[in-house]
Amino acid sequence: KATVSVLNCSVASRHHTHTHPAPMKTKGKGRGVKKAADKKQRTSFKRAYLSKAQAVRRLQITGAEFERLVILKGVYPREPRRFEGSMGKDRSYYFTKDILWLEREPMLHRLRDFGTFKKKLARLKGRREMFDAKKYEENHRPQYSLASMIKERYPTFADALRDCDDALTHIFLYAALPPRVHSDTTIEGHTYLTSGMAEQCRDIRDRWLKYVTSAQGVQKTFISIKGIYYQAKVQGETVTWQTPYEFTSNPPGDVVYRVLISFLEFYLQQMRFILFKLEHDLKVEKERAAQKEDDDAEDVAENFPLSDDDQRRKVKADKLRTLFSGMTFYVSRENPKMHLNFVVEAFSGKLVHDLKPGITHYIIDRPALPPGEKKLVGVDYVQPQWLFDCVNAKGLLPVDEYLLGKQLPPHVSPFRISISNDADEIAELERAIALDRRILENDVPDRVHQIRRMLDPTYNVTSATADVHLSDEDDDELDEDDQRAIADADQSDDESVSEDASTDNEVKENIERSKQSKKKLQKKLEEGDNKPSDAGRVAAKRKRLAEMREEREGEDVSAKKKRKVEEAKAKEDADKELKMAVMDTKKRKLYKAMQFGIKKRGKKQDELEERRAAIREGEATVEKTGKGSAIKLKKKGKQ
Repeated sequence: KATVSVLNCSVASRHHTHTHPAPMKTKGKGRGVKKAADKKQRTSFKRAYLSKAQAVRRLQITGAEFERLVILKGVYPREPRRFEGSMGKDRSYYFTKDILWLEREPMLHRLRDFGTFKKKLARLKGRREMFDAKKYEENHRPQYSLASMIKERYPTFADALRDCDDALTHIFLYAALPPRVHSDTTIEGHTYLTSGMAEQCRDIRDRWLKYVTSAQGVQKTFISIKGIYYQAKVQGETVTWQTPYEFTSNPPGDVVYRVLISFLEFYLQQMRFILFKLEHDLKVEKERAAQKEDDDAEDVAENFPLSDDDQRRKVKADKLRTLFSGMTFYVSRENPKMHLNFVVEAFSGKLVHDLKPGITHYIIDRPALPPGEKKLVGVDYVQPQWLFDCVNAKGLLPVDEYLLGKQLPPHVSPFRISISNDADEIAELERAIALDRRILENDVPDRVHQIRRMLDPTYNVTSATADVHLSDEDDDELDEDDQRAIADADQSDDESVSEDASTDNEVKENIERSKQSKKKLQKKLEEGDNKPSDAGRVAAKRKRLAEMREEREGEDVSAKKKRKVEEAKAKEDADKELKMAVMDTKKRKLYKAMQFGIKKRGKKQDELEERRAAIREGEATVEKTGKGSAIKLKKKGKQ
């Protein structure tokens, strides 16, 4: 009976389990929910972004080929707004849709084919089959074209012309460098400049200078430390580029040249497209002009009368194009002839290469004439800056300040201020820097006022057109007290070092002050209309100078030395971080492993030094154990 009752109870319990559910275990529930949430975040992040390593594995190419492909296609890393579910903030991420787009790129297949080609070629050379290897290399080397990429990135010609500033600067730079690799193809993805690319760079440079000279579109130029800047109007678009000086170069070792060569490969193809169109349009325009002169006919468009503003602009443009018309220049050998010849010919000047009658200007960049050479009668011996200042002023300046052996006047940049006080140029500057709030009105250097008086004797400061000047620094004027406070602070800071070291530190501090000045300017721009008045800024500056002087006066020599050491160490760490940021992943990991080993050995060495010091001072004793080689340190009173 007992057995039957137990069986009945078990059957009844099985039939009624839905009415009495068993209690659920709550242990580990939060951990499971968190894991599920993390997995969901990782999944959502992976749908939107892929790291560089993941993209390389997906495309089945090497890291160098991936970098080259994204440069040619215009696909660049993206910074995620949120890093939840990512692989860390120290990685480069790309949009997943961009990587999927690259999978259908024909260039990707060409890169894979070239990898297969290199393997087969290496196999033939390894077998000593040189004849077959040469034939295979000539007949089976993969070829590719960047034409489709150019059309994708620049749907119209105006887009390509508007984006050629960096291309021209890059090409002009490499045109002045010697090649380091002999190769006529670029599919290999070279690290350094090849002979074929160097020849193409020089060809593009010469064609561009020839076109701009023929079209007479140069508007501005400026001599700087890095090179000479030019700005030209090309079919209504403003193009600015930089030309380096023709000096022997010493390329730095911390630059990833492979990336620069990839950009150069794309820029060369882009400029070939642009120059083909520009040269064709210029040729057609000249043919129409010649036909117009022969037929003595005019286009219908020219029958319409021009407005007063258009007529005035046309007259000014024609005057600028013929700025050096009727002048004959001789350029001495110490001058950068490529630059000076370009400026002279772009403004209708005539160049001669021998000293002969008819010369009007002798361009010389030395304090005196060469020995044995006499001055020619009726010839102006001027320095090269005169040409560039005349171009920026849009008129001929007197040569008195630029004669042979004279101290040159300041060279003002025309990219920040209108030197000629032309209303159209000022309006164009306003449009060019409309997005930049660092604009100061009526801030004109004295040299600009002098040039304007030379061009227009009726010019005066009060009646001048409102100028637009782009300032890089905080232009608040300091009175004598502020200048004296700065001098006292400099003297107090440098009193503990030698004369040479104090000069170097002063230069560094001036650089730091200029950086701080730019930060103050940025803060002022962010404040907008709520910025303090001039009196408030001067008072705040005096207060900061007084606090800085009091703080530095309270320091002793050791504290100042300690501060200098800390600043030098911080700068060294910052430079080290910057170098590591541009390293390859493999080199970065190797460097970190080396540093880890160095720190570990240093730590062990410090421990041994501490033990040695403790033994010498008697704070510890050495005791040999029974094993013989083991040494035991035993402190006084305890082991």
